[in-house]
Amino acid sequence: MAHIYVFSPSSAVRDKAAFRRGVTRLKALGHEVEVDAAALSAHLRFAGDDATRLAAITRASASGADIAIISRGGYGLTRLLPQLPYKAMAKAVAQGTQFVGFSDFSALQAALYTRHASPTWSGPDVVADWGREELDDIM
Repeated sequence: MAHIYVFSPSSAVRDKAAFRRGVTRLKALGHEVEVDAAALSAHLRFAGDDATRLAAITRASASGADIAIISRGGYGLTRLLPQLPYKAMAKAVAQGTQFVGFSDFSALQAALYTRHASPTWSGPDVVADWGREELDDIM
């Protein structure tokens, strides 16, 4: 199964129970799930201050994971665009890491593709999708 790295580049995780359910579901499917040290950080409405969130993206890029998935979307990633570790992210993609997310994450996806033609994936996040009380047919 896959090595999945969970990180929080946007809004703070407010629903900790959904976060735990999502991580538990991914583990139950047989995946190795690694949660970033700052995944549950909060600063105002963000998942940590800008430096904390940039460091989380850098750690996700260096994790060697098969999949780097966001905890949730929201707001705040556009503030980081000028400072993102684009070369590290592109290197991670070239080595097989698939970055997955949606919502605010689409800004990172577009910027990374524009700069390095590195593909990423629009897909479920840990809280809103994997962390639902009950999964639907799509999930």
